[in-house]
Amino acid sequence: MQDQPRLSGRTRVFNTLLRFVSDIRGKIIVPYLILTFAVAVIGLYVVTRLASSSANERFNTYLVESGRAVLNGFASQEIDHLNAARTFALTDGVIEAMQAGDKETLSTLVLPAATTRGIDVLILVDAEGKTEFSALKRDGQLVLVDYDFRTADVWLIDQLLEQRSPDASPVRAIGLHPVDGLYYYFTAAPIELEGKFAGVVMVGTALDTLLRNLNATSMAGLTVYLNDGQAIASTFTQNMLPEAQKALLAELSIPKDAYEDVLNSEPKVRIETMQISGLDYRLSRRPLVVGNDRLAVIDVVLPSDLLLDSNPLSRGMYVLVFTAAMGGVILVGYLVAQRITRPLFTLIKTSQAVAEGDLKQRTGIKRTDEIGTLATAFDQMTERLDERTLALQSSLQVQRETASRMRSILFSIGDGVLLEDAQGDIVPLNQAASFMLEDMAARFRLGPMRELPMLEQERSLDAWVNPWLLESRRFQIANRIYMAHSAAVGSDDGANLGTVIVLRDVTAEMEAEQLKDAFVAHVSHELRTPLTAIKGYTALLGATAGTALTPTQHNFLDRISRQTDNLVAMINSLLDFSEVEAGGRIGLRLQSLEFPTLIKEIYEEWRPDMEEKPLTFTVEVADNLPRINADVARLRWALINLVRNALQYTDAGGKVTLRLFSTQNDVVFQVVDTGVGIAEEAQKRLFTRFYRVMQSHDDNVRGLGLGLYVAKIIVEAHGGSIGVSSEVGVGSTFTVTLPAARDQEARQALLDRKRRG
Repeated sequence: MQDQPRLSGRTRVFNTLLRFVSDIRGKIIVPYLILTFAVAVIGLYVVTRLASSSANERFNTYLVESGRAVLNGFASQEIDHLNAARTFALTDGVIEAMQAGDKETLSTLVLPAATTRGIDVLILVDAEGKTEFSALKRDGQLVLVDYDFRTADVWLIDQLLEQRSPDASPVRAIGLHPVDGLYYYFTAAPIELEGKFAGVVMVGTALDTLLRNLNATSMAGLTVYLNDGQAIASTFTQNMLPEAQKALLAELSIPKDAYEDVLNSEPKVRIETMQISGLDYRLSRRPLVVGNDRLAVIDVVLPSDLLLDSNPLSRGMYVLVFTAAMGGVILVGYLVAQRITRPLFTLIKTSQAVAEGDLKQRTGIKRTDEIGTLATAFDQMTERLDERTLALQSSLQVQRETASRMRSILFSIGDGVLLEDAQGDIVPLNQAASFMLEDMAARFRLGPMRELPMLEQERSLDAWVNPWLLESRRFQIANRIYMAHSAAVGSDDGANLGTVIVLRDVTAEMEAEQLKDAFVAHVSHELRTPLTAIKGYTALLGATAGTALTPTQHNFLDRISRQTDNLVAMINSLLDFSEVEAGGRIGLRLQSLEFPTLIKEIYEEWRPDMEEKPLTFTVEVADNLPRINADVARLRWALINLVRNALQYTDAGGKVTLRLFSTQNDVVFQVVDTGVGIAEEAQKRLFTRFYRVMQSHDDNVRGLGLGLYVAKIIVEAHGGSIGVSSEVGVGSTFTVTLPAARDQEARQALLDRKRRG
């Protein structure tokens, strides 16, 4: 019984450790401890190994690293050369100046940039090998020199000129400059213009200057060998007189076979000892390789007494130091973990409160690091969420009020409003819709429902009055007629929510419409009898009067006869209108017609009226027009309506032109006038029944508003189309397009199918 509390305590400790490892603090601290311990062990091993290594090995290692630093310095200088060459080649105007041989412009563009970059030698050669620019640093100043490097022994330039490729690899070398006789490190690269070879740019740095800089970087002496082992430059000759320099370089030179062995063998470090001016040195000799080019042989030299042996620290001291360091690292890691996890726990508590609906909670963390940014963003998000929640509540209240008003409006209107949802189910939206549906269901017993055709003019008129409508349909059930208008309903994101349908009982309107059509037809038939008498007696009077009537009186009789014909034609149009309104179609008697003959007859018929106004009346007929199939009388009346409109709505002194020409498969007739024009909003209804454009010009113009409507019906019955383009104060152009005889039958069959459907 005494061991039970002890076991419980161990269990609690184990559970605490398990929770510590599983939470975020443990996930940060435990890997940190493991990594710190591993680094400490590895560091201790490495240090003890270094402490036990010999001074000779450390010296050789330092010598090798110095040599590697020197090679990296040459590689860095090569990169500087290439960047400088690329800069000069891409400077605006440089290539153009080279091609034009404009050395003054080249100096202006290139010389300042080369001076800024610290270039010692800069040469620009064009694609033909002519040196267009050459600059050399003298007394610290970059100056121009006059020298043709194509003829000199500069093989780098010649190699690139022979390749003549803008994609050729750069070439580098160490060589003498033919002007001052000093050694330089050169890099040459091709110049391109629009993907073509345009010349060569060569950049150089004085070898003495380069060795001086590398000596300061590597803290080692440097000697460069060229020309079969000749020492051409060394840091040991700095600050010497020329004669002393030559003597020391001759002393430093190596045999030809040793030079070629190092230059041509696999790159490796050869450590040797030597004396210079009575002092002992140790050197590493290797080929000077930049890119893929072996340029020379280079020695990296250090004094033999540079590194002195020292007694290594005891391993116990190293262990003590690393143990103390590891403890400090662990302590710092724990503090860092606490600094990270404490605000994270605050974030967790705040987020849990927000998730439960308390949008007033804030973290209160004010830090500039990533955790502070996260906490600030979380607080801003919570604040905006709170604001949007309030806004949504207000918007919901507005939506409820709007929905209430919409329901009141829907229930107050007399038309039935229904909704067909996306699944095709019908939902009545107001009481009138429910009553209509019940009435329609009851009338199914008296007779089936059938759809009545909608005339084209009714469809176009509805679309003009209600452009939002997608479809208008008319149905008859028993003795009642209903009109249904439908429109799509979509959400803000474009999703289809269904279709709204408006039902209207139009039985009374249709009965009134039928009475009106019957009246028009009856009056039109009754008017034909007196007009026939007027026409007959006018013709009889003109034929029998002889010389009893003056020419003016004969002219009056002719005009009475013409106007009687026009009146008869108007009555015929009323009859045609009545026939169309009754749902039928105009009966056409098609025959082959030469359209130009009809147009010329219309022109001769209306020319006296045009000249009397007076108007300039002309006709333009193209040659070789195809024949058409047409009802001559009907088509004549349609075209006369257009000519009459031009006469009535064109002021005296204006111009009316009849044009007839053909396109690929159609014959086109146009009536062009310089009249008062038609406003754009009036053009939409111009071809509807009983519609007239009301203008001050219309005071002396009489008509029923059926001419253009009937003309449209006649033209479309022929398989054609009619349209208008007009500008107020400029004039109008009415265009009739009719199919040629070879295309008439196919188009007529298509029109019949559309009417039946």
